[in-house]
Amino acid sequence: MSIENKIRLNALSSYDLKIFSFLCQDAIISGEEIFYDKTKKMFVATLTRYCWEQQEFNNKNINYRVVTGLQIKNVNNVEYINFKSKVKFYNLLTITYEKANIILNLSMSSKISLDCKKINATIEDIDIPWPTKLKPLHK
Repeated sequence: MSIENKIRLNALSSYDLKIFSFLCQDAIISGEEIFYDKTKKMFVATLTRYCWEQQEFNNKNINYRVVTGLQIKNVNNVEYINFKSKVKFYNLLTITYEKANIILNLSMSSKISLDCKKINATIEDIDIPWPTKLKPLHK
């Protein structure tokens, strides 16, 4: 896999969302890059995703990030939990599916809860990955 390969995946089940969660863990998300279209029942967000999948193929110890679009269809309602007006950026920690809700678990105990009876989500890299010196650290 080269860095020019872009990811485009669909999720139709909670298992698929676990793969999204792995790929999007530690993505940076801006409150200004989130949009919910109530009439189309569609939630979209732009993420700066850390390329965890590159770790498998990268022997040079170079880290990458990429701009990725997240689109979730069949969204009946969006609830923003513990959002702070002064915070510009959050880290996306996990994506889960609980009680017919897709939950984007963010840093600072914030969440975006998407009421979805049926899972239909897509992630797609919008740009090619670029090198970064910073790798997310987990304790």
